Amino acid sequence: MLKAFYVNDEELWCADSAEEAAADYLEETGEPCEDGYPRELTNEELDAEQPEFDENECQTGGKTSVREMLAEMTAPGFLAGPP
Repeated sequence: MLKAFYVNDEELWCADSAEEAAADYLEETGEPCEDGYPRELTNEELDAEQPEFDENECQTGGKTSVREMLAEMTAPGFLAGPP
């Protein structure tokens, strides 16, 4: 089951483990995670309301949560970032 991890102060990645999140982030960006990252999200962070975006990264006016976004993921990788 995929979990959500902060890989820096703003970006979320999903992976099976913190080690996998760090490796995927390094492979994708060429940069290692900052000190103290990756950090798995808490239940509160997973359930907090977030603005919803469409496939073009435009706000839809709806709300979602990281938990809902995570449930739609089928493979490890980028989950969400700053607008």
